[in-house]
Amino acid sequence: MPENQNPYEMLGVAKTASAEEIKKAYRKLAHQYHPDKNPDNKASEEKFKEINNAYEILSDPKKRASYDRFGSERFNQAPGGGAGAGFGQDGQGFGFDFNFNQGSPFEDLNDVFEQMFGFGGGGRRGNGAESRRNGVSIEREIELTLEEISNGVTKTFSYSHNANCDKCQGKGNEPGTDFKTCHTCKGSGRVFTRQSTIFGIIQQESVCPTCAGAGKEFIKACTKCSGKGFVQVNEELQIPIPVGINEGQKIKVSGKGEAGYRGSIPGDLLLSVKIRKHPTLVRKEENIESELEINIFDLLLGCRRDVYTVWGDVEVEIPPLTAPDGKLRLKSQGVPRINNPAVRGDHYINIKPKMPKTLNSEQIQMLEQIRNKWAK
Repeated sequence: MPENQNPYEMLGVAKTASAEEIKKAYRKLAHQYHPDKNPDNKASEEKFKEINNAYEILSDPKKRASYDRFGSERFNQAPGGGAGAGFGQDGQGFGFDFNFNQGSPFEDLNDVFEQMFGFGGGGRRGNGAESRRNGVSIEREIELTLEEISNGVTKTFSYSHNANCDKCQGKGNEPGTDFKTCHTCKGSGRVFTRQSTIFGIIQQESVCPTCAGAGKEFIKACTKCSGKGFVQVNEELQIPIPVGINEGQKIKVSGKGEAGYRGSIPGDLLLSVKIRKHPTLVRKEENIESELEINIFDLLLGCRRDVYTVWGDVEVEIPPLTAPDGKLRLKSQGVPRINNPAVRGDHYINIKPKMPKTLNSEQIQMLEQIRNKWAK
């Protein structure tokens, strides 16, 4: 984006505009300035690029927040910064991503021009057929306890999804049989039709319905998957839970979403974290809070009590003359920091005085004596 160019002004929307309003404004302008509608028009081509750059910023919540905070300077630097980088475990196929904004300006543009002309924003030179055959990602919820996110565990997660057919290895043909050139598209993977529109007679190009863009068809379809290349399976995964993960964050398991059509790239499994409500503990960011009920005499004289934490029971000394509304701190007994597990929050104990429900005459007399002496 040109220096000092305001993406809100470029798309003609207010700074408070919703994601849907931004998307609607972008589509309208992209339609107006697309190079396919303005051939050999350099000014229109440049405008089209600027519109896409503006939308790339405003359609991504992280980039939009960064722009709102830092202005255009943040987006005029050379690439390589890691603003959107995730993290994971080497060799495990697991990654973590806290902003799964899969859309790009060009995906929206492909939708517009697919509807109008039958091809994506890249025109006839694009490879949209292949991308549309890829598997989609699956989003599910995984419930965790405070103890699990503090200590780190490996959870067994069961779910149902489409996976590559093990009989044809995702190819769609019956093993032992071959492929032939598609009779509909003659091997091109595309078909053409002519249609009257407000712009005149337009030749539409679209994915071949027979071979789904592959350019070839099998002589005999796989008897297990009926030629789709995938079947529904029930699968169990062992998911390592990173310590300190927050509610709403997502764990990405690469390649474990829906299988792609006839062996193309599968989608991902996205697990949204939900933290189960604890009966005695409350999480506040990296700290934990709980209540401890203590009778008035133990508050006056002091005592020892066992307190449950996410790390187990801890014996706590209650000092004499502890205030009824006091708060005790157990250092480093809270939740680890997600990007630095060696650093933990604290556990705070809110003291709740326990009063007797009844008093007999002897107890009343004794307490009155203590009160009288205390008053002196």
